[in-house]
Amino acid sequence: MSRSATPARYHPLSVLMHWATALLALVTLGCILVATQFHPAPATRETLLMVHMVSGQTMFLLQLLQLLLFSAFGTPVPDGMDAQQVHVARCLHALLYGTVGFLACSGTLLAVSQAAGTEVLGWRVPLMLTGQGLLALREVHAMAGMGFVVFCGVHALLAIGMHHFGRRATLGKMAVEGELVDYLAAPQTDGGYARIDRPDLNGSA
Repeated sequence: MSRSATPARYHPLSVLMHWATALLALVTLGCILVATQFHPAPATRETLLMVHMVSGQTMFLLQLLQLLLFSAFGTPVPDGMDAQQVHVARCLHALLYGTVGFLACSGTLLAVSQAAGTEVLGWRVPLMLTGQGLLALREVHAMAGMGFVVFCGVHALLAIGMHHFGRRATLGKMAVEGELVDYLAAPQTDGGYARIDRPDLNGSA
């Protein structure tokens, strides 16, 4: 496979990270909903908020790794009935990744601000935001979270619709069929996947 070839499916590692990200998104959303809507005991609420933060940051890191995989191995062309639908699909993916990045950054700033004055490994956490600033950031973070839920829903509906009504193999591009183990055990160029030894770097196509 040449380096410029467009793969028919996503790389197996990218498929694994995609579904891990989806699972983390559900955990992140579930934890914050329970913590804010059901008013659990203070200790339980603190645990839920911690899981929410860790899951969100892990999701962000996974998406950064996915972008590296996309750069190294390429991605299939998004499915669409015309060029406009393909463009919409690409914009939606950009919105998803951008929203996760914003949520991770704003969530980190919220956590640091709320921990102001405490000592971590001998270092006192500085005061980053005032009360009004903290409240405004919390509201913006919540609105971005709702936007992310909407984007995820639209993304899922479009993929299902294109697969079943557009007669495209959209869901098959992200299907888990055992290629990950095969790839790690015996990487090869078949199926649009690159080799670990990267023959294109040795001068061959």
